[in-house]
This record gives sequence, structure tokens and C-alpha cells, in this order.
Amino acid sequence: MRLTFTPNNKIRLFVSFVCFSLLAISAVDVRAQEVAKKAYANRVEDAVEWSKKTTEPASLVKPETTETKINALEQMLLEQSQRLDRLQQTIAEQQETIRLLAAKLNGGEPSPPTTAQASSTPQAAKTPTVDDRLKTVESRVAEISAIRFSGDIRLRSESIFGQSNSLANGNNPAVLGNDLTPRHRMRLRARLQMRGSIGQEFDWGLRFATGSFADNISTNQTLTDFFNRKPFALDQAFITYKPHRLPGLKLQGGRFEPPWTFTEMTIDNDLMVEGFNQSYSRGFKKSALKDLTLVVWELPFLERNSAFVRNSNGTVNIDQSRRSGRDLALFGAQARARFEPNEKIALNLSIADLFYSGTQFITPVQVFGSQLQLPITITIPANGATPAQTVNTQVSIPRDQLVAGNANLGLTNASNNATNRDGHLASGFNLVDVLARLDLKHSKHFPIAILLDFVTNTQTHDVIVAGPTGADVLLPNHENNGFWGEIQVGKTKDRGDIQFGYTFLRIEKDAVLTPFNFSDVTQQSDMRGHRLQFSYAADPRVTFTVTGIVTQRQNGLFGPFAATPAGSLNRATTRLQFDTVLKF
Repeated sequence: MRLTFTPNNKIRLFVSFVCFSLLAISAVDVRAQEVAKKAYANRVEDAVEWSKKTTEPASLVKPETTETKINALEQMLLEQSQRLDRLQQTIAEQQETIRLLAAKLNGGEPSPPTTAQASSTPQAAKTPTVDDRLKTVESRVAEISAIRFSGDIRLRSESIFGQSNSLANGNNPAVLGNDLTPRHRMRLRARLQMRGSIGQEFDWGLRFATGSFADNISTNQTLTDFFNRKPFALDQAFITYKPHRLPGLKLQGGRFEPPWTFTEMTIDNDLMVEGFNQSYSRGFKKSALKDLTLVVWELPFLERNSAFVRNSNGTVNIDQSRRSGRDLALFGAQARARFEPNEKIALNLSIADLFYSGTQFITPVQVFGSQLQLPITITIPANGATPAQTVNTQVSIPRDQLVAGNANLGLTNASNNATNRDGHLASGFNLVDVLARLDLKHSKHFPIAILLDFVTNTQTHDVIVAGPTGADVLLPNHENNGFWGEIQVGKTKDRGDIQFGYTFLRIEKDAVLTPFNFSDVTQQSDMRGHRLQFSYAADPRVTFTVTGIVTQRQNGLFGPFAATPAGSLNRATTRLQFDTVLKF
């Protein structure tokens, strides 16, 4: 059967479409309804005008023209219906987004969607949103307390030029020093850090890092040893207590970063200390003095077993027994203040005292060298008139199994400090460290930081050497000061940032305890050095850095307390480093 549409039937069909469309947009937002109604009202008026024309006598109307117009109107209604469907879906999605954002801003749970929203987005009710999945993960993590993971990976290409030793010259034995070939190595540093809290008063932290176990001032791992696995060990482990009733007080124990402000002239950045520290900080809001902090610490770094030493005649040597059983520790305190006259200027001032207890009772190579000294006891049985005797001595074993060590080069990293003729350190070490840092933030992209650090050792002693006849000779020791000056321009926080830096350092022979300070210089005391740096941030978490360090011995190969033959070699050493650091 064939259906025939008269003009009146077509008008009725048009009105039906209009009514159906008006019902379809009833669930849309009020503003959207008003806009749609106005549009459709205009469409209806146009349609009525046109329909009046189509009711003229059939003899005056051309069927072909009327059919064409009806088809065009039907197509227009179909497209309008599709646009309304898309508009309705968009509005429903926007309402759901607004509901979630409003719930987050108010700190509450998102309210359930309305009936219209649920009916318009049935798929969203079935599939969990990203926010729902995030809340599920957070609730599960909260069961074991909040844990924050972070870390970094650094790739380094390093070259060292101008190294020399202090052995007799191969061409002229009357002078000392031999040039060494340049050294090129690839190095890797990887660190994984975890931080957490228990309640509002306890924080804890763990960090694991690469690096040789024998090298306490570097977390670098050289890519060598025939592809062997690299050590990855405990670098930090601490608990921090912040009592709620005493705001500003912090008690910490374990293995952690040095809690005081410092430069690498006194403590290397990679050195983690062990023990306890206590700090109290107070802030001031309506003053140029913004913060005042006091920190104290107690850090044992060599615990030794009980000692019992006999003399050659079998009697007890009380003095040697005490020396052999004496523990070593670092005690100290620092007061620091932060001043901010305005938002573009900040000044940090600090003064610290670092006292190394017990270092005079050891020989540097016993603890700090590449050879570990193990004490042994030998008992000699009685023989005739000779009574039984007990002999105490030491046996050396390598501290670290190195494929290419420094022993065959005539180099040592035991200590650069002055030693007496018996091998013990000539001086004690009580360091008074004064540090100032000025930050100028007038430029958004190129802030300026100026850092000045001065250290003096108040426990330097005369050096005991052997005289011409073998008797002790005292040499005055005035090598007790160190200076560090640094300027930085720029920053590396955002993509495209650049930073320039220059550092000058001058460290006298006994200004600091050298096994603990800056590891990237040729020797850590009796030296003068310059450091240049350039950094570029390819991403807030990826930085490229080029570093050049030039170091020279200030008083020749043997330093200020031994005569160096004239003409001996004393070259400056240049170290180039190319770093790529990725943080996560």
C-alpha cells in the first residue's frame, strides 16, 4: 500500500516534529531550553507562513516545487535533532565536571548525580571515573600511612687532565713528580627515596643509593668491573619526632643529611651522617627577621672495641689501651637566622662549631685510607729465661676491591692533613664556620645568589718531624683557615631555565678534616681551586649540567711542612663533568 501525503497531512507531520523536539529538550538546562525554544518558535512561524501559501488551490501550486521544499524541511529537522542530542550530552558532561570540582573545593564528597544526569550519561555510572579510582588508591595507601616516593638518576661523563704523583721523576730522579695519563670514565648515580608520617608528630625516611662502600663522600658508581652488578645500599634511615605541644622543636635520630647549613668546604654533599640531632625553630611574621633556628648534633663515626695493650715486658700500657679503645664522634651546634626586608631580598646568616673528638688517637691510613687495618694479637710462648709475651699488631687488607686502583700510581686518598712523624694527625679539629647567603629575586628568570663561607680550625698544633740528628723538631702550624666564595645567576626550576655559577675556594692544610669534605678536587686541603658551572633545564625534572674544576696545590707536592726539591712537578689538575639528571 502506498501512502499519499496531502499538504494538510504534511503540515500535521511538521507540527508533530515540532512537538516531539520540544519534548526532547525538556531535560536540558533552563538556559539551553530558552535558546532552543526561541529558535523553534522562529522555525514554527516560518513554517506557518509557508504552509499558508501551500493551502492555495491545487491548480496554482506546482507539485514538484512543494515536494522539494518538504524534503528540505525534513532534512533540516533531522539535522536540528542531531545537534540537540549533542548539546544535551555536552551539557550533561559539563554538569558532572562542575559537580566534582565543587565537591573538591568544599572539601567534601561529590554529591550523587541527578536523575537527569544519570539518565543522560548511563555509561558514566557503570565505568569508575579517574577521581573514583584515585580515592580508592588513596584509601588503601592510608591503611599503611602516607608514603611519598621520589628519587633521581644521574649519568656523568668525566675526564681528568693534569694529574701527577710525588714519586721520583723517571727522567730526573733528583726531582719529584711524574705526569699521569688523562682519565676518562662514565659514572652513574641512582637514588630511591621514601618518606612517610605516622600521625602528626612522627616522620620517617629511607633512601637507597649507589656508590662504593669504601667511599663515604661519593654516591657515584663507575661503569667498570666487567659489567658486574653495582652496590645499592642504605643511604638514609631516620625517625623524626615533632611534639605537638612544643611547636618548632624537632628531634631526629638515625642516618640523615647534615642538619646544619654548610658548603662542601667542610662537608661533602654526598656525606650522610649518623647519630642524633635536635633543633628548635621560631618564625616571626611581622618583622624583617623571618626565622631563627638552633641546631645541635651528636654523631659517632667510629665505635671501637675495648682495648687491652701490654708493654714489651708484659705490663699493661694504660695510655695505649685508652687510645686504642677511644671512640670518635662529631659534636656541634649552629645558630642561623633568615632576614627578608622585602619579597625580593633574603639574607641567611649562620655560625657553627664542629668538634671532631678523638681524631688525634688514630693514624689517617688506619681509618680513611684504601687499606683497612685489622688488629691482631700474637702470643709468644716462654723460652728459657724469657717469659711469655703478647704482641699486638695490624694487618692491612684492601678496603675495596678495585680493578684499577691508585696503589701503582703513587697516589693516596688517606688524608691531606698534616701528620707527625709517628703517623698521627698533628692537629685536633674544632671548626668555627661562618656562612652568609644573599638571595636577590629582582629578576624572575635570573635570580642571583651570593654565598660566602669562612672556616677556621681552633685546634691546630705544631707539626713534629724528625730533625737531622733524629730528634723531634717542631714546625709552627698556621694552616688553619679556609674560604669559599660562590655566585649563581639563574635557576633550573622550569622548562628552558638556565643557570651560571662560579666558585672560588682556598683551603689551608689543617683548616678542615679532609676525608669528609669536597671530593671533586685533586686534594681536599693545601689547595686553591676554581669551579665553573652551566645548567639547562630541558624539563622541570631533567637538567643538563657542564662543570669544570681547576685545582692546584698551594705549597707543592709535599706541602708546607716538608721541603720539596726545586724543579719538582706541580701541575694544575682540570676535571670536566657532563651530567644528565632526571628526577622523579
